[in-house]
Amino acid sequence: MEKIVVDKEKCIGCGLCVHSHPEYLVFDEMGQADPVDKEVAPEDKMDILETVEHCPTEAIKVEQE
Repeated sequence: MEKIVVDKEKCIGCGLCVHSHPEYLVFDEMGQADPVDKEVAPEDKMDILETVEHCPTEAIKVEQE
């Protein structure tokens, strides 16, 4: 099972990932991306990996759980 992970030390809350994938990421109380506890669907994986590549601080990744 693969899930999205956010490094809170790196996240600047730009919103790219949250706005691109609201079903997988939301803003937390500090304005940073927070992953929803949800498995990445195979049909969404390519789009999510593209967003991962565009994260300005490299704060998000997809990991095998």
